[in-house]
Amino acid sequence: MPRQNVRIYLKALQDHALIEYKAAERHTAIVRATDKGFALLGHSRVTLSLPIIGDVAAGQPGYADEHIEGYATRLQDVLDIHEGDFLLRVRGESMLGVGIYPGDFVVIRPMQTEPLAGEIALVAVPGDNTATLKRWHRNNGTVTLLSENPDYAPMTFPTQDVLIQGCLVGHIGTGRSRQAR
Repeated sequence: MPRQNVRIYLKALQDHALIEYKAAERHTAIVRATDKGFALLGHSRVTLSLPIIGDVAAGQPGYADEHIEGYATRLQDVLDIHEGDFLLRVRGESMLGVGIYPGDFVVIRPMQTEPLAGEIALVAVPGDNTATLKRWHRNNGTVTLLSENPDYAPMTFPTQDVLIQGCLVGHIGTGRSRQAR
């Protein structure tokens, strides 16, 4: 189809308020559906967004940064997410055994209750603003946080020294090529 015909169709859709269309002469066009256009397609522009609030250590505990870097939308199409859930980008290799790699995203659900034994949890550990993603095990007044990589030793703390920040409810691989171990 000739470029001029495409432009005519796009202008017609814009005239009917179905799209926003911006293009400079001989440049790439930017086309966005309007609310009316989404409605015609049976979709809504309103979606649940999760804040991307920083990184989480999946190795040695590191700074738990909590500023919002941006928002991810349409995750509810593939993950069971709820209002209040949030994303963290994984840093480190301690959870490779469950397929969580550096640069991947994890969906965390804030919890008021203790994780189940063996559940993967986001736990604030003693130190300055440190949190880590590990398997949770509690035993006689202590909590042991286990990695899914034999290169990382278990971490054990008195129960009162750790703070449960949430539990893993989803994982999003970032498409990086995986290397066999």
